[in-house]
Amino acid sequence: MRHPGVWLLSLLLLAGCTWGEPTGNSPQAQCRRDAYNDPKVKQLTIESMGQMGANPQNQFDYEKALHDATEACLRKQGVAVQGGVEPVRPY
Repeated sequence: MRHPGVWLLSLLLLAGCTWGEPTGNSPQAQCRRDAYNDPKVKQLTIESMGQMGANPQNQFDYEKALHDATEACLRKQGVAVQGGVEPVRPY
């Protein structure tokens, strides 16, 4: 039987995936939901489930992959993406 902590972490990750996400049928909301199906995002999600401690680099990689997949989808739909600054990398 699996470690109970893995189940708890999985539930928390699933709950956290929808917290603060755009809703509705806007291109931003649709692309954000589609980004979770990106192969790199899925791979990083699975890898993070196997780790019990918080790793800032893994969290950064996951958030960047999710952001990149969302922006790629928006560009594909012809929607202008927002500008900004490069995220700060953890040490």
